[in-house]
Amino acid sequence: MSERSIRDPFRLDGEVAVVTGGSRGIGRAIAEVYAARGARVVICGRDEKAGVRAAEEIGGSVRFVRADVTDESEVRALVRTVVDGFGAPSILVNNAGPTDLLHTRDTDGPIGHISLENWRKLLDRTLTSAFLPSRYMLPVMMDRRHGAIINISSLAAAQAMPGFDAYSAGKGGLEALTRSIASGYGHLGIRCNAIRVGSIAVDHGDGSRRRYAAEDDAPDAWRRAVPPEEGEPEDIAHAALFLAAPASSYITGTVLPVDGGLGSRSLMPWQTPRPEMLADGA
Repeated sequence: MSERSIRDPFRLDGEVAVVTGGSRGIGRAIAEVYAARGARVVICGRDEKAGVRAAEEIGGSVRFVRADVTDESEVRALVRTVVDGFGAPSILVNNAGPTDLLHTRDTDGPIGHISLENWRKLLDRTLTSAFLPSRYMLPVMMDRRHGAIINISSLAAAQAMPGFDAYSAGKGGLEALTRSIASGYGHLGIRCNAIRVGSIAVDHGDGSRRRYAAEDDAPDAWRRAVPPEEGEPEDIAHAALFLAAPASSYITGTVLPVDGGLGSRSLMPWQTPRPEMLADGA
């Protein structure tokens, strides 16, 4: 057996990981899992207070560096800080996104109602926020002929989400960028994959965690298109571990759906009773 097949394929010993938007939610969960698996982890974000607190609470090898990943000069400074203080980054998770803008419900909307300013703002936060860190960390990864980039996408990239037109366009672009990086840099030892996230129950800073309401007991409740239970940030973190670790060394250019089946639920649930409603042999 080869040395690679003998060692734990889910360990990240010797790796330096950068997780953007790592102060809370999915990003924080990824940082926790990476650190537990042996990586040195740098989380970045715009909120220094929240970032420092998150790094202290996670502990161990996790550090916070403030950076707005839509600002080129700040991303360049981030990369220099990581290289000088922690070592050459070999894992990049482009997780930072426009969650705060989406929650206001007055930035995105139908394409005929979005202002150019808001369109650019949302594309910056969904697409430029992945382009810039990738742009400036790729040369470092190229020098070592080793790297893994994981882009955090959304079901909005593949299925219509009316009222989130700019966000959907940005996430669709992110998945296209994933394939381009994988194709263009694969021969240099760099892999790039994306995780297509469904609905995850996260604390966005106010202590609340939205979950879908349970089905009622009406006789025809089974006919409704009920989405699956929301997932936890750890569900995404474990997928991000797989895509960063040696376990996925032969995987690149893919989009991995982690959505609890949300992307494949029936569009016509009223047509057929659920399996548990049918008698054996029916």
